[in-house]
Amino acid sequence: MENKKISLKDGFFKQNIVFMSGLLIAPVIACATTLEKSLAVCLVFSLVSFLTILLCRVIPRKIAYTLRVIIYSLVASAIYIPSVLLTTTVMGGDVIASAGVYLPILVTNSLILSKSESRFYVEPFGDMVPDVLCFIAGFDAACIFTGAVREILAKGTIGGAYLDMPFTIPALETTFGGFLFVGIMAGFARGLYNHHKAKLLRAETDEEDELAEYAEDMGEFLTGKKNSEPDKIRIYKPSKKKKDDAPTNILDMDFSDNRSLVEEFAAIVAGGAELSPDESSGDENWSVEEGEEDMSGEDEGSQESAENKEDNEE
Repeated sequence: MENKKISLKDGFFKQNIVFMSGLLIAPVIACATTLEKSLAVCLVFSLVSFLTILLCRVIPRKIAYTLRVIIYSLVASAIYIPSVLLTTTVMGGDVIASAGVYLPILVTNSLILSKSESRFYVEPFGDMVPDVLCFIAGFDAACIFTGAVREILAKGTIGGAYLDMPFTIPALETTFGGFLFVGIMAGFARGLYNHHKAKLLRAETDEEDELAEYAEDMGEFLTGKKNSEPDKIRIYKPSKKKKDDAPTNILDMDFSDNRSLVEEFAAIVAGGAELSPDESSGDENWSVEEGEEDMSGEDEGSQESAENKEDNEE
């Protein structure tokens, strides 16, 4: 995990703990029936999760995992009390009371008990803080969106302000309606992610096809094996304007180890480029190095001289 680049988009969308992972849907289904209630849930969740993960990072990992989880829960419980008092002051006591038992279960949410061990605590501190904030923001966005839409469709209001709605769906205010709504939104989010993933895969496949087409256009390639082990020749695309960050190794293909065929391949494909051993691979593979000049004119001259020679011999 330390060598893997952290993506801040994971917590907000790809691994959203409500719509994508489904790890924390009970408070959203039961409590996020209005925008006001969803904001209260988000405030408590954000304070408890962030402060608990931040403080519990100093707990030595030599302690048994079971004991560490108990400590995490105790720390979260201690933070939960002032968080609820703050939320009550800001949002009012009726909002907290309406949440019922679903608000205290935020103390044992998956970010504190599982993600902290599998992801957050194996990251450097500088990477952990923004990563945790993105996971919290992902939950908050899902909760607020759910509460706002359910209030609009169920009551025809938003934040207590009445809207001119042609119809309402009161069933969305119930737990069953919330379960259906979150399920539909989860399916929509996963479908959107799969579509984006398939689009990236098609783009990668198209790029590989373009490289293969380029290689095929350079000549008729010969394949073969030596001692059942195919040798490789690396193809470098000739280009005068070469960017510093542009990859030079375009394509790897298997070829026969016959030296005459290798030289013929070098003449056809590289347009006069030199054929040199690939020292980086540590074996006897051969690489076609990029030519510094355009040798197309010389190739045409060599082809014409070869044709004249064949005519003289006839």
